[in-house]
Amino acid sequence: MFELNTERLRLIPLSAEDLKLLIENPKKMELRLSLNGSDRFLSPELKQAMEIRLSKLLVDEKNYEWYTNWLIVSKDKNCNVGGIMLKGLPNENGEVVIGYYTLPEYQGNGYMTETINNMKNWLLNQSDVMYVIADTDKDNIPSHRVLEKSGAEMYKETDELYFWRFV
Repeated sequence: MFELNTERLRLIPLSAEDLKLLIENPKKMELRLSLNGSDRFLSPELKQAMEIRLSKLLVDEKNYEWYTNWLIVSKDKNCNVGGIMLKGLPNENGEVVIGYYTLPEYQGNGYMTETINNMKNWLLNQSDVMYVIADTDKDNIPSHRVLEKSGAEMYKETDELYFWRFV
């Protein structure tokens, strides 16, 4: 199975079957991936985001890594600490959009900064990718800090969102 690694983390792109399990039965997914179990379930918002990812992934399974949630696994704890999603293949401008989350009990440990740095480096080394884009709610200050630490620049805003870009 293809995955990315950092010093402390494994980034595992979930297959359609594993993503379905994350949505419906996270304990079974953890068991299937030989991870230490937790009693965590996705919030309704995350569950909805994962269902959207799954619907897109099922249309183009051969490119699953571009549509799925990549599970972020702590190497020393061997457990799920969050996820980072790619929202499709690069568009005509070479842009790939990411979304991400850290489970509450693992926030503040630098896991997401480490994850984003690793993922953006991998993405920017893919032939069709020119930019990695993230959007954040204007009031999500921790996410702004992570993107700033990772070297993103804010380049656009709407009433609710800031748009960030890695080049």
